[in-house]
Amino acid sequence: MEFLLAGLFIVVAIAVLILVRWRRARPAPCLPQQYEAVPRTGTFALKVLHALPPFVRERPVLEGQTPEWRAEMEAVGHHLRRSRVRKVVFVHGTFVGDDPTLMLTSLAGPLSALSPELLPTLRRVSKFSSDRMMGDLGNYTAEYVSLFEQALGGGFESTRFLWSSANHHVARLLAAANLLRLLSAAELGRARALLVGHSHGGQVLALLTQLIYPTATAPKLWDALRELGEPADELKKLALTLARSRLDIATFGMPPRYGFATGPRCRALHVVNHRGQEPRAASLGGVLYTEGGDYVQQWGIAGSDLPASNAKERELAARLDALLGAGCDVKAWLQHVRHRARVSQYGFSYLVDYGDRGVGGMPNFLGTCFGHGVYTRYDAMLFNAELLATHFYGYGRGSRAA
Repeated sequence: MEFLLAGLFIVVAIAVLILVRWRRARPAPCLPQQYEAVPRTGTFALKVLHALPPFVRERPVLEGQTPEWRAEMEAVGHHLRRSRVRKVVFVHGTFVGDDPTLMLTSLAGPLSALSPELLPTLRRVSKFSSDRMMGDLGNYTAEYVSLFEQALGGGFESTRFLWSSANHHVARLLAAANLLRLLSAAELGRARALLVGHSHGGQVLALLTQLIYPTATAPKLWDALRELGEPADELKKLALTLARSRLDIATFGMPPRYGFATGPRCRALHVVNHRGQEPRAASLGGVLYTEGGDYVQQWGIAGSDLPASNAKERELAARLDALLGAGCDVKAWLQHVRHRARVSQYGFSYLVDYGDRGVGGMPNFLGTCFGHGVYTRYDAMLFNAELLATHFYGYGRGSRAA
């Protein structure tokens, strides 16, 4: 009888082990944002912009900053190096990239036939134009990224990742594939990479996680990339290698839309310019003075995309709606926006009052890009760096940075 019970116990134990391994091997669901859902307790926190040494905008170089500002940035950099961060990548949002309409991409063949250097040159001109027009308002400039690396004291590489910035699923998926190439070339091994995305740059990062980690959406995303002429099988191999690295993802002003495939090696943090105690976006009444914070973050949700530039991409984008949520659909957008969603279902969110509310009776919605441009300003660099270092790597626990 004892032998029978022992044998039965072993059989049950083996069955449980097989079941656990099978459940772990199953692709995880990665659903788009459910706007009617109430934010879960413990997934967000309110935060204020604490006092910090000011940034000297008149001299936006390292030598032009105060010793206090430089010392605090160096302290953050030291902590990042100790935490084995080896690469920082900044991903811009919509309409400030190098091909906002994908017109240049559609003309790639004829342009390359005229001259191999023509397409890259036109892309550089396009990005130069947006940099000149926007500066650091809702845009990561090359100077910003360079200063960030210098101020932290080196030891890792800071990169500005450029993508088309067109406002639809297809453009973001192509960007995720190119970002996968960039990160794979860095040969991170088991080191950490800190990925920082503004606005829909956050959706690019979400798609990157869905390509790297086992998700139910991945096969159809790979099929879509094949249709777009991407070498999906080669990219899959890069994704398998990159899955062994540790990715810390921070989004700023990202409209909650795509799902993130986070896990033990990938963490997600979302930062939103927000005012008030309620974790919901504000009504339109205070938009002229950005009384509620970031209005673009609440407007850029599912349904707000623009049509792709050609019939093939429009058809593919429509099919991707089933995986990623509504793309170009005004009716769906009107249904979603009434829920005033602020908090992403994936990762943790900080609702931060960046202090850019209009004062003195003068509307400030243009100067702040409807509250959406504050995150990428030089003035916010130190606060953002401390916030990320504290959340991800335990910097300043017990101090004012915590």
